[in-house]
Amino acid sequence: MKRTVKQERTIWILYNSRKGGHTYPSEALYNYIRDTATDNVSVEIINLLDLSPPIAFIDKLGRYGDLKLQWLYKRTYHNLEREDRMLLGGYRLAESLLFDFSKLDEKLLHRYGKPDIIVSLQPEVNVIAHLLKKWFSVPIHTAIIDLSVHGLWVHNCIDHYYVANEPLKERLSKYQISSEKITVAGMPLRIGFARVRNTDVKQVKKHLNVSPNLPTIFIMGGLLGTMIDFQTAIQSVMEIESPFQLLVIFGKNEEAKARAEMLRQKSRYPIHLFGTVSNVNEMMWASDVIVSKPGSVTIAEALSLGKPMVVITPRAGSAQEHRFATLLKEHGAGDWIDSAKDLGAAVGKILKSKSTYENMIKNAYALGHHSLTATETIFKNIEKVLQNTEYTEDKQRT
Repeated sequence: MKRTVKQERTIWILYNSRKGGHTYPSEALYNYIRDTATDNVSVEIINLLDLSPPIAFIDKLGRYGDLKLQWLYKRTYHNLEREDRMLLGGYRLAESLLFDFSKLDEKLLHRYGKPDIIVSLQPEVNVIAHLLKKWFSVPIHTAIIDLSVHGLWVHNCIDHYYVANEPLKERLSKYQISSEKITVAGMPLRIGFARVRNTDVKQVKKHLNVSPNLPTIFIMGGLLGTMIDFQTAIQSVMEIESPFQLLVIFGKNEEAKARAEMLRQKSRYPIHLFGTVSNVNEMMWASDVIVSKPGSVTIAEALSLGKPMVVITPRAGSAQEHRFATLLKEHGAGDWIDSAKDLGAAVGKILKSKSTYENMIKNAYALGHHSLTATETIFKNIEKVLQNTEYTEDKQRT
């Protein structure tokens, strides 16, 4: 009989993207486990694009197509949600063949050794769950970081699913996945969001050097600052009659920031302009309404703080973001508009009615509060799995 021994247990966090929407949650979970785990638990974060040049090239094409062929991507995403078996089967087969052709198993073993559990944060990784299971024979968990569910997230080789909220659990259950395999954990967020929630809002506003008393509207347009028509959005907000202050993050879009400077000088009320910042959590907490494109991570961050949102259909971007915007509006946590010219009216309507605003706060927090402890919830469950796994002397590690 093989003797059970105690040895180091390794967690792999896998994703397959260059976008912040997948990178930030992956890094948040990695950082939490790294800082919290005991000495005999190690964690690796692995972007599979770094190991597979063919997949990395296809990812570049995909990002270009997402921007330039929106009609095709919208149709594809809708077909995924409708469980188009031919589309799902073709995608799974093509990606499996590409990863197998890339000798991904050998590259993983050579660089990272062997895991004791795998956590995926991307549907493109879930697609090859059968290969991961064949190569490593370990449990596979997945944190669904979308605010919707489609067929590529689901695989019969996945042992456990983590979702952002109860509506997503109900949607995932429709894929014949038992409730025991689904945990409402929230979306893994950077630790600053849980911390800032325990900070006095007026103190945060003082730190940001903005008025502690004025209603605060916060506009953000992605890291590159290209997804929102800032000029039109600011002009529209300036038409609001009641006093306000506006915070705007332009990211790397210095040209848009320079144009907005002229609007700032004409405004009756304070407008504060920023480029790339590292304290988005503070700016969100200091705000009364958050305006953005409907990215899943941004929405999860805002909802975790109980902040109502107005999301604007992006100039370009993933078709699934329309589904995220629908979820936000359906649950009374914000509003969705197609054009930046309608922003002032949408924000003004929210701020004008105290009851509407308070209901949105309540609904937003109900949808998003799990995310404040998502990394902790996921890791505790992983620890239970590891504790229930037997490790033997002859387990090979490369």
